[in-house]
Amino acid sequence: MVTDESQWYVQKGSRVQGPFSTNEVGRFLLLGRVRNTDRVSRDGELWEPVTQVPELIPEELLNLQSDEGWNKFLTVRATEDDRQLEVPVEQDRRLYPDPLPQKLRDEWQAVPPQPISQSVLPWSLLGITLAALGVVLYLNAVTGTTG
Repeated sequence: MVTDESQWYVQKGSRVQGPFSTNEVGRFLLLGRVRNTDRVSRDGELWEPVTQVPELIPEELLNLQSDEGWNKFLTVRATEDDRQLEVPVEQDRRLYPDPLPQKLRDEWQAVPPQPISQSVLPWSLLGITLAALGVVLYLNAVTGTTG
C-alpha cells in the first residue's frame, strides 16, 4: 500500500488530531482552527512547529501587514468558513466584528520567517548525545580500571 505523503497530524497541546491533507491544514490555519503555535507531523512521532513547514502555510497568511494582504486574507477566510449560523443572534451582537481575524493577524505578524534548516530536533539530539558522552566519561573517570 502506498502512503500519501500529504497527510499531516496536528498536535494542539497534548491532543493529536488527524491525519489531514496539506490543503485541510492550510484551511484550518486560515480559519484559526490550527494556530501558528501548534505542531505538525507526517508520522505522528517527529513533531515540528507548523511555521517550519512552508508547504502548509497559505500565502494569504504571509502578507497580513499590508492592507491588500489583509483584505485578501479576510476574503479567502470568509469563503473557506463552512459554518452556518443556525441560531438567531441578537441584533446588537452583530455590530461587533469577529475578533479572530485580528488575533490571527497579530499572531502571524509576530512569527519571524525561519529557514527549515533551523529545526529544533538536530540541536536536541546533539544535546542528548553530549550529555550521554559526559556521563560515560564521568563514570569511566570515577570507576577507572585498577590493574
